Amino acid sequence: MQTSVIEKRPAASTDGLLSLRLWLQLMKCSKLIESSLSARLRRGFGQSLARFDVLSQLERVDRGWVAIGELARMVMAASGNITALLDRMEGEKLIERRASPSDRRSFQVRITAAGRRLFAAMADDHARWIDAALEGVPRAEKLRLIDLLITVRGRFDGDAALPGERGGPRRPGGRRMGKDDR
Repeated sequence: MQTSVIEKRPAASTDGLLSLRLWLQLMKCSKLIESSLSARLRRGFGQSLARFDVLSQLERVDRGWVAIGELARMVMAASGNITALLDRMEGEKLIERRASPSDRRSFQVRITAAGRRLFAAMADDHARWIDAALEGVPRAEKLRLIDLLITVRGRFDGDAALPGERGGPRRPGGRRMGKDDR
């Protein structure tokens, strides 16, 4: 009789199960917040959360041009096809695009006056929605949760291997880095 792969896997520790429960709650919370905000932005402004995030990032660069690759790294929303998203936003005059002055093969974007006005209205509503949603959470708990989430995020930042992970840092695409790559 064959032993299944599941039977060979070591039993998860109590702490391990607690970590999985925490991860699951973080994922559920994140998805619920994203879904709620996205629906509100669509109803109120006809915009997606990804568009809001793009405008937010461009607003922060102080009227400067940003390389599309850099913008893709900056956005928190899924940036699966940022070029198509930017094409539509450019068509609606929310952003403008130009060839990079230093590298004609790449492009840069910046927010337009119309994009700034739309973002300002969306940002005001966004802040009110978030405040209303978290109204019942005491200030001290909000501050504690921020600290805890920063700690959790720090465990996933960087190229270092997590405790219990084999092999150490990896290159983009998953290949292990050798000592000459570090």
